[in-house]
Amino acid sequence: MRKTLLLCAAALLLAAPLAGNASAEDLRGRIALSGKIGVSNPAESEVDTVNGRMVVSTDAGLTGGIGFLFGIDDNVAMEMEVSRTTFDTSSFGDADVTDVSIGAQYRFPGRQHVVPYVGAGIDVLINDLDKKYTNTTVGAHVSGGIDCFMNRQVALNLEVKGVEAFKADVDGPNGTGKFDPSALSFTVGARFFFN
Repeated sequence: MRKTLLLCAAALLLAAPLAGNASAEDLRGRIALSGKIGVSNPAESEVDTVNGRMVVSTDAGLTGGIGFLFGIDDNVAMEMEVSRTTFDTSSFGDADVTDVSIGAQYRFPGRQHVVPYVGAGIDVLINDLDKKYTNTTVGAHVSGGIDCFMNRQVALNLEVKGVEAFKADVDGPNGTGKFDPSALSFTVGARFFFN
């Protein structure tokens, strides 16, 4: 999982300068509302059995979220986001993970309508397992993506986001174990700029 995150981040950093040198719309002081939906690839968890610790398989799930973006200067923005991911696990049942994150983006100077960016921040993850067992963990994320401006107010968004979090102790019907809310997600969405 960590290798995948590092490779994705490196690829985005290498590809970003290829977008060109002309400046997109100024970001300083602008506020945007974001919405996105996509697919999440969750990490594997573990459960204790009589024969030792067993890996809990997970299925890919759906993720969606809303967020706010505030431009600090022409290239740096603060971002706050709340997202929810739903997926199935073999031992913990249905898992719903709510991710409350805050972070910063560096937005590379791009062509007039295409702005690549990378970001990082901290996350608080609320894990709801099979609608019965809730716990909270903390983690961090790295992200990278592209905003494609349709006009000054609207941009379409493509993003890859990786979250690495501490595992949570679980005492469920199928035994005790460690639930890992870490995930790699791919989303599409839009941003609406208010000013």
